[in-house]
Amino acid sequence: MASRYPSNTRARDVDRTNTSALLDAAFGDGQINESEHRAMSDLAAEARTLADLEVLVSDLQRPSDAPPDARPPRDTAKHWFPAAVAVAAIVAAVGAFTLVDSDDAQATVTPVAQQVDFDSVEPLVVATPNPVTPEGMKVFLDRYRAKFGDLIVDDLTLYEGGHASLERALPLEPNRMVSYDYRGGFTPSRTPTTRKVDTPVFDLSTLNLDRIGGTVVGAPVSLGVPDGEVSHISFEADEDGPTVSIYVTNEFSESGHMELDPSGAPLSVYPFGR
Repeated sequence: MASRYPSNTRARDVDRTNTSALLDAAFGDGQINESEHRAMSDLAAEARTLADLEVLVSDLQRPSDAPPDARPPRDTAKHWFPAAVAVAAIVAAVGAFTLVDSDDAQATVTPVAQQVDFDSVEPLVVATPNPVTPEGMKVFLDRYRAKFGDLIVDDLTLYEGGHASLERALPLEPNRMVSYDYRGGFTPSRTPTTRKVDTPVFDLSTLNLDRIGGTVVGAPVSLGVPDGEVSHISFEADEDGPTVSIYVTNEFSESGHMELDPSGAPLSVYPFGR
């Protein structure tokens, strides 16, 4: 269904609050279940545009006291000139009054704001290890489980730059998929999209992290990439089962990759130069 809002119309805090209130009401009268309510509320809190919010509540029945929908933006071009003239007139009047009144005004002392030495403030640093290291993979999985309550994904890619991207089904809605970006926390990267209900999934709880972590550390040597580093690790599933793929490259774009099963056993190896 096409949205009645332009795709780039930004959502306000009040719009997110109103959408959350509608989701609460829908949960209260049984239109959505607890898992749906939790997932959709997270999406509402992170929504960037009015269209993102609309897709979450477009099929809900609304209570009689529901807050009004946000109005689509109007063309303000024809209104700006009179408003600008009025503002200019007010500014001119205030300026004239200030000039006349300043001759009789008594001098006042303006208090000086206390200066803060920001260099002396110790920054708070939250450790987020590189997700393509053994430690980083464990931290990511812990945060993923804490966020979603399980370790199920459609696909996942961890990047050397410290971020990740993933796709997973909405709770109890296997025909809907949400994409997330990870940069220490999980943020929906777009609104839910259609998903095949029989899409294979990867249960990350089946990973032998110790064995896979050791393979990751030795991958540049195993793949024969001079001065290589692991660039990204992908986790995908198809009809043949789940696969972990480790990719190595260097500054000259010389590269190789290998594929493992969740236990860490090698499936195929594609070294550099072969």
